[in-house]
Amino acid sequence: MKPTSPLPRLLRRCIFILLYLLPAVLFCSYHPVIRLGSNASMNFELSLPLIWLIIFDLAAATGLFYLGSKNPYRRSNTRAAQPPNPLRLSTSSDQNRLQTKQFPGISDRKFFLFALFPLFATISIFWSPNPIRGILTAGIIWLIFFAVFALIYLIPLFSPPQDFRRNILISLLLSTALVCLFCWIQCFLDLCGLSRDATLLCLGCTYRSFGFPHPSGLAIEPQFMGNLLLAPTLTALYLLVFRRPKSRRTRFALLSLACFFSATLFLTFSRGAIYAYIIALIIILSFALFRSSPHRSLSLILIPLITFLSTLVAQGTFAALSPTPDTFISGITKSLHQLSLGLVDLRPATSTPNDSTPLPPETSSAPTSASSAVTPPDSQAQATPPASTFDGYVAESTNIRLDLNATAIDTWLSSPRNIAIGVGLGGAGTVMHALYPDRVTSPKEIVQNQAFSLLVELGLIGIFLALFGLIIAFFAPFLPRWLIGSREDRSRSFWFHPALSLLVCVICAYLITLNFFSGLPNALHIYLLPPLLYLIFSDHIASAKHKTPKTR
Repeated sequence: MKPTSPLPRLLRRCIFILLYLLPAVLFCSYHPVIRLGSNASMNFELSLPLIWLIIFDLAAATGLFYLGSKNPYRRSNTRAAQPPNPLRLSTSSDQNRLQTKQFPGISDRKFFLFALFPLFATISIFWSPNPIRGILTAGIIWLIFFAVFALIYLIPLFSPPQDFRRNILISLLLSTALVCLFCWIQCFLDLCGLSRDATLLCLGCTYRSFGFPHPSGLAIEPQFMGNLLLAPTLTALYLLVFRRPKSRRTRFALLSLACFFSATLFLTFSRGAIYAYIIALIIILSFALFRSSPHRSLSLILIPLITFLSTLVAQGTFAALSPTPDTFISGITKSLHQLSLGLVDLRPATSTPNDSTPLPPETSSAPTSASSAVTPPDSQAQATPPASTFDGYVAESTNIRLDLNATAIDTWLSSPRNIAIGVGLGGAGTVMHALYPDRVTSPKEIVQNQAFSLLVELGLIGIFLALFGLIIAFFAPFLPRWLIGSREDRSRSFWFHPALSLLVCVICAYLITLNFFSGLPNALHIYLLPPLLYLIFSDHIASAKHKTPKTR
């Protein structure tokens, strides 16, 4: 029987269409972008994920107010027997919670505890040296906060469609496949000599850097593109190993998609995303060894290994085809040298490392003999192609991040007030530039580490509230009742979720990547995809609502 929706048909349809569009929208994290100007400390830009976030929150808030206005028992404080709840929740305990102004799984006190971190971040604007950036950042934090609340607690009340999980997964896998295809096309277009305006590659992504291109997709740089591929790749592997479909055609499609996503993730050449991917694979493999047969678990080893080797071959081929003097072997050895932070060095002995001092793209490796000196410029350029900028591991890229982290710590320790409450939301770049202008040359600079960024802007209090919110989110059923306001069923906690292995590896992967960058507009997927995966694989959606059998 088709479930009865408590929302108007148009509003409900808009909400679920927005959810189906979310995976595709997240990939457009930087292209297209609406530029609204800039000032001395920041650029004002509006991306598609931000627009989606605003529209979704407005639609979800409208649905929340509609549910409140239609619930005749919302003001009841008695424990007397009540008529059947019009929202038709799955259990009587859920009905009682809603009739006492509580959503299933969350009490008023727990909601307030969740809101402490965004509330303190907003208050910190009053002592921030960059209040405009602080206000905009606080706005995004509140938008993310309500979107996560809506995904976990509101959407189940809106009677998801019968094929909700299937439609979301199709949207996620299809949009990822299209973006991966675009990434490979970017590489071929770059080798053909097209400009960056046509390929949308970032400045350091072309073949001139390492001899082979590494794509950035529709993100601002390959680091974010690789980060965007983490959740879809792990989801495809999870479906293939843990929820093995009966259809042979479906299994082959999932296997092909998992290989394609994994190869593209390696092709981005993002060390942060690749390291996080490896750690996530170890985590999900640990789950698989206890829950699946050994031959299924072997896929979690073979697919990443084969796709990594395939990507090395592709990078070597791109290096051989590029206008630089790089060869197939030099492309592979430079890739291994960069990914291993210089530990694996298989480069030919005749190569000259230029790890930390990049050469300009126009630098030529032509001999400086007298015969070459009299060669006409045109024929010389034609005879000797421009050399690639980097010959291996670029230590400077690592050192810049480490220097920014050290500067953030020094800024945090510069005064007792900064230690306790930080410099204020959005003020990290401004204060670091003012205190250490020789290290941070622009107030637009940000800390390339989310934890250090929170520490310098919000101090110990902000870090404590952030960690406290995570503890409430993941361990609420195990906390005392006086703290969270109600006794929760432990069987509905995060640690009993049907897709626990997927959620743990995705969240751990994102936590690792947050050590390589900070900021919100380009990384909304980190905060929206885990709750979306939590929602679509929840038994409350799949079984309680539509009485579909559980998939083991």
